[in-house]
Amino acid sequence: MIEPVTGLLLGLAGGLHCAGMCGPIALALPSTGRAGILRFAEKGLYHVGRIATYSILGVLVGLGASVFELAGYGRVASITAGVLMIVTAGLQLIWHRNLLPSGPIHRITAPIRSRLGELLRKRSLLALTGIGLLNGLLPCGLVTSALLGSAATTEPLSGMIFMASFGVGTLPVMMSISLSGTFLTNRMRSSLRVVMPLLALVVGIVVILRGLALDIPYLSPPEPRPNAQLNCCGDH
Repeated sequence: MIEPVTGLLLGLAGGLHCAGMCGPIALALPSTGRAGILRFAEKGLYHVGRIATYSILGVLVGLGASVFELAGYGRVASITAGVLMIVTAGLQLIWHRNLLPSGPIHRITAPIRSRLGELLRKRSLLALTGIGLLNGLLPCGLVTSALLGSAATTEPLSGMIFMASFGVGTLPVMMSISLSGTFLTNRMRSSLRVVMPLLALVVGIVVILRGLALDIPYLSPPEPRPNAQLNCCGDH
């Protein structure tokens, strides 16, 4: 299965982007005053919630894409998802701006951000998990690219695995921010404009290759052949 590897690499390489988008929330996480391993586990609950939301989104996207697979257009769905990732990445590299208008997005996510603000003022383990769950719903270019990758799997389970692997890949950078309480340098922030689109570009190419079924081991497996129909009306 190429899904876990691709998702993990996307998360690892896109960790800086996650830090730029979600770093402020990770820095503002409430603390119950625990130290050592308990503090590590406490901050980990936030990331568990975040990855859980990614996984649920992966299931939903994979389920929606499975309709194309059942209709015989699974490869088309994969290629289309890859092309969208490449187009989006190309526009971001050229334009250096968010493709979605911030005004409507701000209004749509207002209830989520309001609830996040409430949870950030609470000092409990349940609040930390809830912050992660809601954080995963905030619009993010990298998460959108990951969801396109999960759509290319055209399966709910594979979509979930892809998104869960993506979330795990973001852990090293995000967990370090949560524990250290430090943010990105200006140089690291400026690199985000190029790193994330380039990363989405590479993953988009991989997704297209997967849809083309070129019989390349692991990267572009051949299209499964339908099983021969059983003759249930044979001679007696």
